[in-house]
Amino acid sequence: MPMNHADDRNPQAQPDPASLAPSPRPLGGHAGHPLGPLWQMVPLDGPIGGRLYATGVLAAAIVVLAVAARLHPEGRYEGAHQQLGLPPCGFIVITGLPCPTCGMTTAFAYTIHGHPLLALRAQAVGFLLAVSTVAAALFAVISLVSGRRPAVNWYRIDPVRLVWIGCGLFVVAWGVKIVCWLLVDGMGR
Repeated sequence: MPMNHADDRNPQAQPDPASLAPSPRPLGGHAGHPLGPLWQMVPLDGPIGGRLYATGVLAAAIVVLAVAARLHPEGRYEGAHQQLGLPPCGFIVITGLPCPTCGMTTAFAYTIHGHPLLALRAQAVGFLLAVSTVAAALFAVISLVSGRRPAVNWYRIDPVRLVWIGCGLFVVAWGVKIVCWLLVDGMGR
């Protein structure tokens, strides 16, 4: 019988090597956290409903990514939405400065065309949203094939803090967009 710890009566006793082996770490988190992993793959809520939901997510992501793939930013950092028949940004027309969402459509187009640096330059949050849309499509495919979906552990992630971080990133990205506009893009307009 292997011993799991050194015996005080027998100083020569060695611990069982199997008891020293590291335990497998759960996907997406730290094994020893008392609240569990950050996220994990769990079974779909229902075999039909879960797959229908994943199909809807996949269809929506494909539509958004297909529209972005058809756009051609042509060296600009905003205005790709006009290729969809939308009017020019009213905020730019009135203030001469880009609005908080200026460059989002362009960032999606650059991301899908394989130009991440141009996408970041167009609108950093737009790039993050484009990457998130691709990730949503991939997770939807994984859910359809495996019958499992990603689940976030909201005990470990504070949703209010997550919203504040997202808002902060959005404001910082807008500030960077305005600075770039004034220093580079806005010259000669």
